[in-house]
Amino acid sequence: MEVKLVVEASRSRRGLHVERKLAFIVSRGELIEVRGGGEPVKPTYSRGEARLYRVNLKPGELAVQVRLVRGLRGRVKGYIAVYDSSGVEVYRAVVRKLKVRPSRGDRGYHWVVERVVEKLGLAKYLKKYKLGEAKAKPGGSKG
Repeated sequence: MEVKLVVEASRSRRGLHVERKLAFIVSRGELIEVRGGGEPVKPTYSRGEARLYRVNLKPGELAVQVRLVRGLRGRVKGYIAVYDSSGVEVYRAVVRKLKVRPSRGDRGYHWVVERVVEKLGLAKYLKKYKLGEAKAKPGGSKG
């Protein structure tokens, strides 16, 4: 199945907003950045460029789309989406307030998000990006 991924680097006319989109493929646990050709598409903001990649994934491979926007006062927000080989979004994590937290989907894919954060070097800018094991609440379960 074909997955559409966008790689973009653009900024607004006055430079107040900056958008960066990156794409990765996870094959056998290894993270590979999507680069090269691709067809040019219109970027979000007026200055910069964007390219669309149509990637055919093999069974067992995953595609990752990262979108980060720096807005006013330097605040960064966005998302990291994970797609399976059939092109269905299986997990999404949002980036807000210096944290990466799960938004929707199967949390079993959070290891992919952690790998992307480490590869991009975002870990030093974030307060929290690892979820770890779920902790039991004190007092035990009722019932």
